[in-house]
Amino acid sequence: MSEATNTGFNRNNPIDKQRNERKHMPKHASRLVLLLAVSSLVLTGCATEAAPEATTEAAATATEEATTEECVPAHPGLTTVEAGLLTVAAYEYPPFSAIDGESLSGAEGEILHAIAELECLDVMVQPGTGAAMIPAIESGRADTTLGSWYRTAARAEIVLLSNPVIIDQLTLISVSGVDSVEGLIGNKVGSTLGFLWNEDLENILGDDLSLYETTQALYADLASGRISVVVDTFPSGQAALKNTPVEGAVFNVPAPDERVVSTTKPGQTNFPVNLNNPGLQEAINDNLDTLRESGVLGEIAEKWGFSPTAVAETVPNLL
Repeated sequence: MSEATNTGFNRNNPIDKQRNERKHMPKHASRLVLLLAVSSLVLTGCATEAAPEATTEAAATATEEATTEECVPAHPGLTTVEAGLLTVAAYEYPPFSAIDGESLSGAEGEILHAIAELECLDVMVQPGTGAAMIPAIESGRADTTLGSWYRTAARAEIVLLSNPVIIDQLTLISVSGVDSVEGLIGNKVGSTLGFLWNEDLENILGDDLSLYETTQALYADLASGRISVVVDTFPSGQAALKNTPVEGAVFNVPAPDERVVSTTKPGQTNFPVNLNNPGLQEAINDNLDTLRESGVLGEIAEKWGFSPTAVAETVPNLL
């Protein structure tokens, strides 16, 4: 998966505006000053053989100044793990997150790149397994993470949670058409590690619930018949079935069932940060507002198979 490209410039779009300031203006200034510096060097060389080192140093200094045109961050003075970088603990969980070489893709990946751009930061990808993501933030090895991490009371005790990014919803995926929590009973069911609903499902299903480290392994077992039902989110399931097709698979959102909290209160994903970095939390929240108001969040959501309402402003909750 690759990031969307859009060559049209919109002066009202905060990302385009920032990119214009960072990229187009410095290039023009660089070319002009470099031309002046080289011209000066040539003229000086023609006039005299003296002090070649001085003229060379002057040209180099002028060129360096031109190419270090300052980008103005939305929140100056942000503290990150490494200066100039937004270090993101990342794992593969399409369509929320994917690692595309040295950059991120997926809905949340593109959103984080947009946030980093507003803060004049480059994204540094720190790949790992799903189980390693939150510990990386808690320990201070990474600035934030992505991949559908819900806002929960338990997580709020160990990391700072951002405002909601994407509103998510539990979905049942099967060939038999299971459409309720009650219908899961008697079936072999699979889910990915890290979901809030896993504990509730374990209480209902016991050993009939299997937890997987990767979505690839989860859907491979659905395709082979080792499990009958996958508990996932709609967009994640769509993305997974493109890579691991399961003939006849259908998607059903179950009716609210008090035994599984996630069916009564949909999850809200977020970009968590270390407890000692409230400044970064505030910056992420402000930038999410900016991107939402400009329409950028909606565009990214639709590109990756979400409804624009999935990124609408909502009251933050804790599961």
